[in-house]
Amino acid sequence: MLKRAFSIALISGFIAGLSVTAVQSVLVVPLILEAETYEQAASAFQLPPEEKPWVLIGHEWKHPEDEDAGEWFPGEGMERTFYTAGSNIVTGVAFALLLVGVYFVRGKPVDFNQGLLWGAAGFVVFSAAPALGLPPELPGMTAATLGNRQLWWFGTVIATAIGLGLFIEKRSVLPRMVAMLLLCLPHLIGAPHVVVSKSVVPAELSAQFAVSSLVSAALFWMVLGGVSGFFYQRIMLSSKQPHPAS
Repeated sequence: MLKRAFSIALISGFIAGLSVTAVQSVLVVPLILEAETYEQAASAFQLPPEEKPWVLIGHEWKHPEDEDAGEWFPGEGMERTFYTAGSNIVTGVAFALLLVGVYFVRGKPVDFNQGLLWGAAGFVVFSAAPALGLPPELPGMTAATLGNRQLWWFGTVIATAIGLGLFIEKRSVLPRMVAMLLLCLPHLIGAPHVVVSKSVVPAELSAQFAVSSLVSAALFWMVLGGVSGFFYQRIMLSSKQPHPAS
């Protein structure tokens, strides 16, 4: 049974990872490359003659002598696409294992259509809900401290997952009221932001990137959910070993 679960995750993650890489190559990567031109132009800013130039790395200005100022980045073209695809596939396999685990624990039949619904739920939990407070950001945009943003993101994911699970699985009023509270709580607390927000990229480019990133994430989760549901029905439920629900 464990081998079947890993097989489903590998197949689903591979297909979803390659699919979203193709979409990102059209919708997302050109925007990142354009933003990097603004970032590189900003990094050309020179301090007084006796000082060395500073460079903009991620969201922070760093001195060239800083330990992390010389971070490695993949080259343009096929090398960058290769690493992007590899990262997407690994992420897809990890999330597919999570979905298959949910299917198995619930003990209910899952097919392609049911998988699409679970993929939509995954998109809400891991992409849409966090994006309400922390939308996808381009290089060159200022942001709050990474640790604070990660803490809020994890809290939002956990609260949204529990709230959505309660709302789907429970039919009584009280659990659904708790679910609504959990869904709203991270946004009532508010995501961390810098006091003064500055960006070297145009606002229109940032908005287009946020939308394109969410569209790519939605496709990723729908493919992941649909494919995992399809193979779960074919591999797990059609096996001779009894399902936990039986």
